[in-house]
Amino acid sequence: MTAARHAARSGDFNIDSEETYRRCLHNYLCLEEAAIEDQRFLQKLKSGEAAYFAVENPFDNISWCADEAINAKLTRIQNGKAFTAQSRAARRAQPHVYADRVRIGYLSNDFADQHATMRLFQGVIIRHDPEKFDVTLFCHTEDKVIGTDKGMRKRYGRIVQIGHLSDEKAAQLIRKQGIDILVDLKGHTKRTRIDLINLGPAPIQSAYLGFPGSGTGIDCDYVISDPIVTPDSSKPHYHEKLCRLPESYQANDDTHRTLPHAATRTEAGLPETGIVFASFNAIRKITPAAARLWVKILDAVPDSVLWMMCEDEFARSNFLQYVTDVGLEEDRVIFAKSAPYEQHIARLQAADIGLDTFPYNGHTTTSDKLWAGLPVVTMKGSHFASRVSESLLTALEMPELVAPDAAGYVKLCADLARDPHRLKAIREKLLGKRFTAPLFDTERFTRHLEDAYVRMVERAKAGLEPDHIDIPARPARTEPFRA
Repeated sequence: MTAARHAARSGDFNIDSEETYRRCLHNYLCLEEAAIEDQRFLQKLKSGEAAYFAVENPFDNISWCADEAINAKLTRIQNGKAFTAQSRAARRAQPHVYADRVRIGYLSNDFADQHATMRLFQGVIIRHDPEKFDVTLFCHTEDKVIGTDKGMRKRYGRIVQIGHLSDEKAAQLIRKQGIDILVDLKGHTKRTRIDLINLGPAPIQSAYLGFPGSGTGIDCDYVISDPIVTPDSSKPHYHEKLCRLPESYQANDDTHRTLPHAATRTEAGLPETGIVFASFNAIRKITPAAARLWVKILDAVPDSVLWMMCEDEFARSNFLQYVTDVGLEEDRVIFAKSAPYEQHIARLQAADIGLDTFPYNGHTTTSDKLWAGLPVVTMKGSHFASRVSESLLTALEMPELVAPDAAGYVKLCADLARDPHRLKAIREKLLGKRFTAPLFDTERFTRHLEDAYVRMVERAKAGLEPDHIDIPARPARTEPFRA
């Protein structure tokens, strides 16, 4: 940490040193220093200093900066070069023959059932209508990730390995498959293949699920989203067109997702009495803004603890120092380690209230908590990543857990903690909605996603350029989709 600070702050401005320094601040919960540094860095971005837009990867930037106008101006692109207007025009101009069935290609290196993306999305892959859609998975998943699979991968259908191929060879292979829509499931995340996408292997290219925002420099025609995560005000900040699904953009698997019996507090290593606030979000999401709200909640609810996942000892030490500096005792924080998925879903049920992170909300983490029956409180955000929990709660028909602002967030968490009858009613409602509301209804989601693909193809076949699309909701269910 000291070396990173020294490198970033001594001598001439260096992009890589700045990037390392900032990443270390957030990954190791150096919260006070991060707060000062973020403010300094934000002012550089607001003043339009070009060098600073090249410092952070888009994924790191959206984790702390919720200004869509700034997010859209980043110029650092990891693992690739940005597409151009000419390369996009050349892709769209290539001749293509559409078949009776829509040919979908999913591109990812996450095709294994223990990866968070597949826990959400594998049910959709399996439930695609084979009479209307021809689905191929273009896989560059590492062997060690495939090795974690517990058996679902073999049910995913046609998988074409491209990890051993160059971008050029992989693009040629995809083009020969006659894919109508290539769906990138990675965006600006680990080991994405931006140059492959930018070679234009399909006439229609869409981004989905992996990255919550505009894919700077990635040649996708559409971002699949919903009206909450990308309201109309987002449109000017996306080079892609928005294809908005009617409920939540997030897929969920209602069949292959484990739902074990609840763990006891003793089994989970928790105190028998008092309120347990839980956060199992990635450490990089615990920004100074999120930490400030959490300590305010703990202070407002004296008989409470914060249960959070953090395995790095340096990060633990820094967080405890932050907590004690504001006057709370160390024992108000209980650290957890990662656990097998079934055990994790069981232990979540021992908590009382899930705490969200800001500005980058829990995504799979939030839906895991809701699936386990744990209420999650969030607040309204100002970019895709900060609006996800609101999207999920709305699709679960529980908007009362969305606070209007930071002060309302603290108040809502504290009020629920102090009112056991209200909290019990919230939990009972959540359990009742879990198998009736749209959020976890895989079949319903899949049909809406397929409607989106059909609309994309219809525009292309008519010779029309991509445009914003809003998919209408199908008729509401009248019966639960799962017993």
